[in-house]
Amino acid sequence: MNAARVLPFIEAIQRYWPDLTPDRLHPDYAGVRPKIQAEGEPAHDFVLQGPAQTGVDGYLALYGIESPGLTSCLALADLVAETVRCL
Repeated sequence: MNAARVLPFIEAIQRYWPDLTPDRLHPDYAGVRPKIQAEGEPAHDFVLQGPAQTGVDGYLALYGIESPGLTSCLALADLVAETVRCL
């Protein structure tokens, strides 16, 4: 935890939650985990989209990289590198 960021974070929250005490906060994970299949569908493999799919020059997006994303990271890195070389 970056101590220099704690006080500004608490002060910002206290603007709308004045009774907040710092001991009620703790670092945790937050983020978005995009899914590439609808609920109830079987899991899909990873999706890599480049400019041909997105229509945006130089844009490369990877979706659905969950477990086993970590075990596949070197193969995904090779795929990204090859895609970037072709852009």
